[in-house]
Amino acid sequence: MLSLDKIKDLAIPERPGSYQFFVQKKIVYVGKAVNLRRRVYSYWQRYQDLSAAKKQMIDQVDQVKWVETDSEIEALLLESNFIKKYQPRYNIVWRDDKRYAYIAISSEDFPRIYITRKLEESGQFFGPFTSVQAARETIKIIRKVWPYRSCRLMPKKACLYYRLGQCPGVCQDFMSKLEYKKLIKNIGLFLSGEKKAVVKKIEQDRHGLEKRLKKILKTADLGEIAVIEQKISSYSWQLEQLNKVLANNQIIGLSEKYANDVFELAKALNLNKAPERIEGYDLSNLYGLQAVGSMVVFLSGEAVSQEYRRFKLSDFESLSSKEAGDTALLKEMLKRRVVHEDWGRPDLVVVDGAKAQVNAAEKVLKQAGWEVKVIGLGKDVGLRSARALDKVYFPGKAEPLQLSLNSPALHLLKRVRDEAHRFAITYHRQVRRRKFWQ
Repeated sequence: MLSLDKIKDLAIPERPGSYQFFVQKKIVYVGKAVNLRRRVYSYWQRYQDLSAAKKQMIDQVDQVKWVETDSEIEALLLESNFIKKYQPRYNIVWRDDKRYAYIAISSEDFPRIYITRKLEESGQFFGPFTSVQAARETIKIIRKVWPYRSCRLMPKKACLYYRLGQCPGVCQDFMSKLEYKKLIKNIGLFLSGEKKAVVKKIEQDRHGLEKRLKKILKTADLGEIAVIEQKISSYSWQLEQLNKVLANNQIIGLSEKYANDVFELAKALNLNKAPERIEGYDLSNLYGLQAVGSMVVFLSGEAVSQEYRRFKLSDFESLSSKEAGDTALLKEMLKRRVVHEDWGRPDLVVVDGAKAQVNAAEKVLKQAGWEVKVIGLGKDVGLRSARALDKVYFPGKAEPLQLSLNSPALHLLKRVRDEAHRFAITYHRQVRRRKFWQ
C-alpha cells in the first residue's frame, strides 16, 4: 500500500492528464484531472471521505502512473481510451451519454418535458447544463409560466400537477392538441436560444396592454379595466420568472459545447487525441460544367471562415472518360490543397461522399506524405432523400459507422459537411453568374 508520504515523493505535475492506479502491475483504476498532482493527492489526503469501494481500492494500490495532456478535453479522451482498452476493475462503466444533463421534449402527440443524460433518436434536447440541479431549476421555473405534461404514461384522471396549475390536463382533454403544441413551441423557442426574443414578445404584449389601459381608463367599465390589469400583472409575473431562468440557467457555453462535440467525435472515431483542426471538402457543378470545390475549416469545433478556401476545377469535358466524375474533381482539389503547407495541416479531413471519395482522398494525402485521418459522410447507396441516414465511411473498410441521430459526434460532422456544401454552392452560383454575363 502506498502512503501519503510516498505519493508526495512522486514528481506528479500540476497539469491536465490521465492517471492510472496499479495493483501488482495491473491497472485497476483510470481517472482524469485538470491538476494531476492535486487530484492524486486527494485520494490519500481525504481517505476518510472516500466511499467504501474507493477505500478498498486505495488500500491495494502499489503504483501510480500518469500521462500529461495539453487540455482537460484530451485528458477526458485519454481516460476514455484507457478504460476501453484495459477495462479497469474499479471504474464505473464508461457511457458516452452520461456526461451532461439535458432538458428533453418528447416526440409524442402531447409531448412531455423531462431531464435526461441520454440522447435518444427522437425528440428535442436542450443544453447541456452544468448540472442536473441547474436543469431542474430551469424547468421548475418554466413550468410556472407554461404548464406542461411530465408523466411517462397518460393517467386516467388529472394528477396533482394539474391541481397545482403546473399541467394543462391534456389527459382529460382540458387543452386541445393545437393549443398544447403552441405552448410547447414557446418552451422550445425559449430553451433553444430564442430566450430574449420570447421575453421581448411578452414585454411588447404587456406594453400594448398598458397603452390600451391608459386610453380607456376614463371611458371603460370597471370589469374591462380589471381584466386588462390582470393580464398586465400576469405578463409581469411571467417576465419575472423567465428572467430568473436567464440569470441562472447554467447552460454550457457554446464554445465548451463545441469542444465537447470534438471530444465525442474523437471517441467515436477512436482517435488518440481530439482533432484541433478539421477540414471539410465538397464539390459543386452543373452537369460537369463550371466545376468548383470548397474547403472549410473548424478549429476546436467552431467554424473559422477566414481559413476557408475555394477552388475552380476542371470541367468534365476537359477530362478523359476514365477520369471524369466527382472523384476525379476531389483528387484535383486535394492535390492543389496539399501544396499549401502554409495553411497548416488538418488533424481530420471530412469529405462529402462514401467509399470511392474517401479512398481517393486518402490516396492523395498519403502520396503527399500526410498522415491524416480521412472520413466520409454520406448516405447509403441509392438513398439520397433527406430522410436517409448519414453514415461515416472509412478508407479501405466495407462497412460504414452508423452514429445515433442525436450523437454530438454526428452533429459536428454534419455541421462541417453542411458548411462545406453551402460554401461550394455559393461559389458555384457566382461562377455561373459571371459565365452568363460574359
